[in-house]
Amino acid sequence: MNFTTLEIAELTGAGHEGPSCVVQRVAIDPGEVVGEDNLLFATSAHPPPLGDTSLRLEDEIAERVPYLTERPWVGGTAVIGPSTEAMLRSMAGDDRGRPAGALRVGVIATDAPWAMAELLRVALGGRTDTPVRPGPPDEREIPGTERFRVPLALLNHGPDQPLVVELNRRHRGCAGADAALLDPHVLVIGDLGPRQVAMMGTDGTLRQTEEVLAACGPDTHVVIPEGLQDDLDPWIAPRPRHTYRVGTNAAGETTLHLDVSGRTSSGALPTDASRRWLANAQGAALTAGAALARTGPEVDDAVTAMSTRLTDATVHTLPDGVAVWDRSDATSVGAVIGAVAALAEHPADARYAILGPVDDGPTAAEGLHCSILDRAAAAGVVGIAAGGWGIGTDHLDHPVTMADELAAAGDGAVVVLAGTGADLLSVRDRLLSMAQPKS
Repeated sequence: MNFTTLEIAELTGAGHEGPSCVVQRVAIDPGEVVGEDNLLFATSAHPPPLGDTSLRLEDEIAERVPYLTERPWVGGTAVIGPSTEAMLRSMAGDDRGRPAGALRVGVIATDAPWAMAELLRVALGGRTDTPVRPGPPDEREIPGTERFRVPLALLNHGPDQPLVVELNRRHRGCAGADAALLDPHVLVIGDLGPRQVAMMGTDGTLRQTEEVLAACGPDTHVVIPEGLQDDLDPWIAPRPRHTYRVGTNAAGETTLHLDVSGRTSSGALPTDASRRWLANAQGAALTAGAALARTGPEVDDAVTAMSTRLTDATVHTLPDGVAVWDRSDATSVGAVIGAVAALAEHPADARYAILGPVDDGPTAAEGLHCSILDRAAAAGVVGIAAGGWGIGTDHLDHPVTMADELAAAGDGAVVVLAGTGADLLSVRDRLLSMAQPKS
């Protein structure tokens, strides 16, 4: 972006105090305010740990950088309006706030959307050496800031890389508003998973998807898994629609079938059991690439290399040979099922699934949670509930004790960690503290 604070005030109809300043980046975390030139700080009230950032203005921020605020002026340069979020969205919708010429991609998915976004980015020509950030969602994004994700992504993105951003489906009405603001060249709907059905019901999930599609332009390429056409085609038309299907052949290989505007192709995905959790994301990325005429060995190699990096970042080896698959990013029923299924397919001497609560909506039935442990048991996986699960399951008694016992499970054992909650994260922290350094 490239604004002056006075231009922002004029654009948003807000008040302006102090001298006008040039701003080229926005931050909402006070920890990012380190004296950087051309930084604009956006204050707002957030849940912990960020808290009400406007309370830190007077002593720490106001005299250092210009800021957006909903409260009275406390010095320095301020743009003052009734809603920080509305001001940011207005800025991101203006040509001065959008990355000129950047390819824009919106992602809707419940199973590892962060990984799908990374694979889409490299398939569409993005750099392959950027840091990857597995682990709990709040290690990638400050809790409570989902509503700011798309405007901040637009305002802070450079023009030389594709912009791939996950649309906010957690709050009603936000997904459509995000799609309208992003105006994506490509929309990827990776699934209509149990999380969305649990939160809004089947009809609500479809209505939200309809809302997103209605906000996209007529030239937006829409990528969906095969099988969703019957539900979504009436809303996708007349936009170009492309599908993919991930499966398994007789040799046990993971396969991918693409239908890109009626042109079909099939092949094997270079993956193994530890990377199979990424198969759907790989399929979406390669389909999006094909839709924009980005195919060939270079694209395949980039997606494969990023898949390897993502998996390597989640797999940790303990001194006695136990492998820990850190899927603490998997916080929905669908994502946890995927993590357990990948473990069930993995040939190991012993397999353990430590499963924390899921963050699906209030209509998610307790029986659905318990069914995941039933799936694990049926596949020969020892499933242990780390808090928040129902009756009839084996519960974790003490996180540190359990972690130490798992670490001593022996060479060839595999432990997957998935879900949320303090107990699950305590086991994770203990196990990862023992892990051997990555080369």
